[in-house]
Amino acid sequence: MDIRWLQDFLALAELRNFTRAAEFRNLSQAAFSRRIQSLEHWVGTALVVKGSQPVRLTEAGEQFREGAGASVERLLETRAAIRGSQFEVMSQVRLAMPNVLARSDFRRILAAIGPKVRSSFSVIVGTTAEVTARYLAGDADILLAHDCPALPSHEALDTQEKAVLRADRFLPFAAQGAAFGFPGTPRDPFPLIAYAQRAYFARLFEHVVERSAVPLSYRMAVQCDMSDVLKEVIAAGHGVGWLPESAVEPGTGLVALGGAEWALPLEICAFRPRRAAGPKLDALWEALRS
Repeated sequence: MDIRWLQDFLALAELRNFTRAAEFRNLSQAAFSRRIQSLEHWVGTALVVKGSQPVRLTEAGEQFREGAGASVERLLETRAAIRGSQFEVMSQVRLAMPNVLARSDFRRILAAIGPKVRSSFSVIVGTTAEVTARYLAGDADILLAHDCPALPSHEALDTQEKAVLRADRFLPFAAQGAAFGFPGTPRDPFPLIAYAQRAYFARLFEHVVERSAVPLSYRMAVQCDMSDVLKEVIAAGHGVGWLPESAVEPGTGLVALGGAEWALPLEICAFRPRRAAGPKLDALWEALRS
C-alpha cells in the first residue's frame, strides 16, 4: 500500500477525469492508470466505473473515498505535528512556488520576512501545477502561487488558509515596436506565444478570450508551459503573449497591449494548512501577512 495511490484516487474522485487528474499529480496517464489499478487490486474490487465520462465512482469507490480522505488527512496531520515538534531543531521552512514567482518575488519575500524569522529555507520550484501538487501532498509547509478570483488554481486550495501578498495582472505583451496588429483579424491573425494546454496560465488565457466581446484572431507560433521561456520569445519579437505583470521587469523591452478587456486581475498568495504548524511557522506566516 502506497499513500500516493490514495492521493491519486482522491484527485481522480475530485476532478472526474483521468487526464486532468494525471496532470495534477504530475504523472503520465499510463502511470496514473496503473496506480489506480494497483489500488483496486489492493482493495479487492473496482472503485471506478469503467469507461464512464466524466469518471464515476462505484458504490465501493464512494465508500472508499470517504475513508481514504480521512486517512490521508490524519497521516498528514500526524506528520505535520511531528515535524512541528521538531521544527525548533530543524529550523528550516519548506516553500513551494512556481518558477515565475521564484524569479520575481522570492527576494522580495526574503527581504520582508528575513529580519522577523530566523530560519533557513528549502525551495521547491516548477510549474504551478507541479508545485501545487507537491504542496498538497505535504512536501512543503507554505505554497506561494498566483490565484485568480475569477478562476482559482485548484479547488483543494479552498480548504487552506490563504494570505494575499499583493495584486498582479495577466496582460498581453509584445516587443517594443512590434504590436503585430493585435487583436488581429481573420485575414491577418497575429502570432500567439502561448502556454501549453496543461498550464494554469493557459486556463487564464482561455478565460480572457471567452469573456471578451472583441474577437481574437491569432495563429499559434510557440507553446511552452514556462513563463520565462515565453517572455524571452516575446522579447525576441516572435509574437504576442500573456504574462503576469510581475514577471516583466523594467528594461526588458516589452510593452503591454490592448485595454482593460484583455487584462485579468491576479493575486500573489501564500497558502498553508489550517492545522497547527508550530511557533516558528506561525511567526513566518504572520510576517508574510504583514
